[in-house]
Amino acid sequence: MKVTSAHYVTASVEETVWLGEQLGTCLRHGDVVALVGDLGGGKTWFTKGVALGLGIDPDTIVSPTFTIVNEYDGTHKLFHIDLYRLKDKTEIEALDLDEYLSAKGVVVVEWADRWPREFPRETVVVALRMVDDHTRELRFSASHGRAREILRALKQKIGLPLPRGHLNAQN
Repeated sequence: MKVTSAHYVTASVEETVWLGEQLGTCLRHGDVVALVGDLGGGKTWFTKGVALGLGIDPDTIVSPTFTIVNEYDGTHKLFHIDLYRLKDKTEIEALDLDEYLSAKGVVVVEWADRWPREFPRETVVVALRMVDDHTRELRFSASHGRAREILRALKQKIGLPLPRGHLNAQN
């Protein structure tokens, strides 16, 4: 099994959102993005960017820590799942969140390492790590068909590493 991967470092919240937006423009119905990383790693900021890429106002995106799932309408429906509060796998299984993985829309799961079963093989995994107050390291990986296609499209779109000054060029 060949793994496609990408490694990016962002120097600000705005860059993390921008990177999420670039990924969001590559997504379509049925795509799943699994976010893993420590508290403060930028998962919700990255999700705001994915939403922006799907034509959703990022200011409406809030972490669904207590509601577990938020749904947003854009060019594709976005299902934003947050498993932070759920520490017991049986508690997660009882919520029957698997139905979202087959729903018509894009699924982004924060704290995906708490998911009790395997994600679909076509899942893009993004590991986020806080380097310092402003800097985040994001490691993307995909091992099968559609997920690898998404990462190839992302890398083709923005290159490796992140282009410096890309935010200033857009303004």
